[in-house]
Amino acid sequence: MQADPPSCGLVRAIYTGRKREALINGRREPTAYLRSCQNGPLRLGRQGLAGDTLGTARRLGRENHAVYLFAERHYAHFEAVLGRPIPRGAFSENVLYVGPDETELRIGDRLRAGDALVEIVSPRVPCYKLAHFLGAEPGFPSRFSASGRTGVYGRVIEPGSLSAGSALERLESDARNATLAELNEVLTAGRPGADALARVLASPALLPAVRQVVEERIDNLSLPAAAAPQTVRIAERVQETPGVISLSFEMALAPGERPKPGQFVTFGITDDAGRQHFRCYSLTDGPFPGRNGRPCRISVKREAGDGEAADAFSVSSWLHERIGVGAECIAYPPAGAFCLPEGLSGPLAFYAGGIGITPVFSQIRALAEARYPDPVTLIYVSKSVAELAFLNELSDLAGRWDRFALRLFVTGAETPLAELPAPVRKGRPDLEREVAAMDGSTHVFVCGPLAMTEAVRAAHATLGRANDRLHFELFSDAVVLDESMEPAPHAEITISPEAYRAAWQRGDGSLLAWIERHTDHRPPAACRSGICRTCAAPLLRGQVVYPATVAPPPSTEVLLCCAMPATDVEIGLAGDLLGKAVG
Repeated sequence: MQADPPSCGLVRAIYTGRKREALINGRREPTAYLRSCQNGPLRLGRQGLAGDTLGTARRLGRENHAVYLFAERHYAHFEAVLGRPIPRGAFSENVLYVGPDETELRIGDRLRAGDALVEIVSPRVPCYKLAHFLGAEPGFPSRFSASGRTGVYGRVIEPGSLSAGSALERLESDARNATLAELNEVLTAGRPGADALARVLASPALLPAVRQVVEERIDNLSLPAAAAPQTVRIAERVQETPGVISLSFEMALAPGERPKPGQFVTFGITDDAGRQHFRCYSLTDGPFPGRNGRPCRISVKREAGDGEAADAFSVSSWLHERIGVGAECIAYPPAGAFCLPEGLSGPLAFYAGGIGITPVFSQIRALAEARYPDPVTLIYVSKSVAELAFLNELSDLAGRWDRFALRLFVTGAETPLAELPAPVRKGRPDLEREVAAMDGSTHVFVCGPLAMTEAVRAAHATLGRANDRLHFELFSDAVVLDESMEPAPHAEITISPEAYRAAWQRGDGSLLAWIERHTDHRPPAACRSGICRTCAAPLLRGQVVYPATVAPPPSTEVLLCCAMPATDVEIGLAGDLLGKAVG
């Protein structure tokens, strides 16, 4: 496994403290929180710096909390949060340093600090004393954890001397281990993401005591068991169109994990720096019911930046440029609810736009193989003929399956009408007319751009068709609300358990957008279309409104990516269940 490259830093200052009693919240308690700066070199041993003590016992033991390192650049962030200067040493750190932080350091990384060798164990999970000694509001510890700027605890592998000005160098790092930021999410987030849980639990350097804490938290929060990732090897690569490739691979699947046509897998790659990136891709083939022995296949459209920001790392570009036969990737078991209903009967109509053809294609193939007896229509829209993925296979199906009607449309101005193949039409379909022409009993499936989904949905609703006849999946993060379901013009948002409160205005958009713009919370949100649901959080109070195209979760949850408040709401985002347990 390729390791992260060595990185260097510098020790700015070292601090030690002695256990004493302090009046905290009206009670006298033992604490060693207040530490003073030391000038001369100090010995860093397995029990910590010479002259330093802990106020209370730690579940992970003194040796695993031997030294607390805190990146100097974090001070500027918290000074902005509190609106005032913060003296160095105020976070009770032992070592204030310049160098790699929690997003770069991994569980088990080994650092040469002066003459000592330190192994990274865990992030800091603070207790109420942090707020007391900083003079901050009671909920500040949760906000501290949610910021990710926590500092890290280390144990001493080789004792040595340490002083201000000592070099700090990362000597060993294993990319199989989760970052400290990921471990912090698992230990403190209100609802840790499945990817982070899997990465942490799969880390070879995770201490048994820390693993036990993580597993206890999964039980305490009643989290679903983390899906087990697999290393898969690419067995075949096919260039479907200039911008779409298909990748095939074998997955070991339990009986309950056997995929259904229309589902997706979460697919991950490791970049040159050892960081992992995940995206969701629909299965265009696989060991679906009746297809035992077939490999899984995903089809990926190349995008310049397919993350949450325009300049985000592009997993699709990486797959197009760097992944060939024999390459190893990470895959999670199939998931998703955009599937063919049980006991399906009657006419079916599928609408697909662009890369939205991927789940639809697997569903139509499954129907063809089962010799579905009723009429099936596909209306497939793309910018050009060259971008019509699976065109040959779809045309072949239409030629040999008399129940299947294939209707293709291209919208690009660069395609002369005379050059189009016979089954392809120029321009966009009149979706309102198309839906109206279909029998009211027709099941309608839509996957593509938001405008297409909205047009089909609006026509379906205008005609008074039954909701259980409309099935959709979005490839868009835009929030378009049903006109009959209005969000409040303004609302008060409370984030618990820290009791952080602030105002939301309708122009702020989704709750996720508001949270990321106005707070330091970064909830997990691998997808913002309301489909993957990694951003689900506890809804403790109030009501929210969803786009008409999103199936709402249970009333006790909120999909942050696409919900807007209809009343004042309270959301659970960061928990401190393990604050005392971890230290």
